[in-house]
Amino acid sequence: MQIFVAERFLDPISEGIDLGFRVGALKDSALVVRKILTYRHQLLASPAYLKKCKQPETPQDLLEHRLLAFSRWKSESSWGFAHANGNDKETLTFQPYLSMNDYTGLAPALLAGVGIGELPPVVQPELVRDGRLVEVMPNWRLRTVNLSVVHVGNRYIPRAVRVFKEFAVQMAPTLFPSLPT
Repeated sequence: MQIFVAERFLDPISEGIDLGFRVGALKDSALVVRKILTYRHQLLASPAYLKKCKQPETPQDLLEHRLLAFSRWKSESSWGFAHANGNDKETLTFQPYLSMNDYTGLAPALLAGVGIGELPPVVQPELVRDGRLVEVMPNWRLRTVNLSVVHVGNRYIPRAVRVFKEFAVQMAPTLFPSLPT
């Protein structure tokens, strides 16, 4: 079995990929999709960073802070927020203090107190669980996404791949039992 990790969108059909993990909605109807997790990204900061500044209460307040963003080399970033009351929505467009195309790389910067940033709760969940990172503005929520396993529907799936798929479907909720939604 071979594993290929990429930070780009792959075409499982043309690239001969047996099984993939995808975040978000799919546009290709030739793929069979099985959702394994649903979660909400969180806006996080270290307690040390939050101690030395005024805590934001609204998305616009974030503009007074150093913001860390996941980005694929765009000069601007944006976050879409929905308030917990279900009525209010806001989009914040900003120039990040630090942007990176890898969430696991943003985590150490957040821990070091560089600023406030977005992380999915499947990336080092122990950081929030242990209190090393805390959620900022919990009433203003970032997007909810689905994590799915996908494969081409009209292609033979080797037994090892089928077994791994079922293992992933069963283990994902066990590994991440209390994800924010």
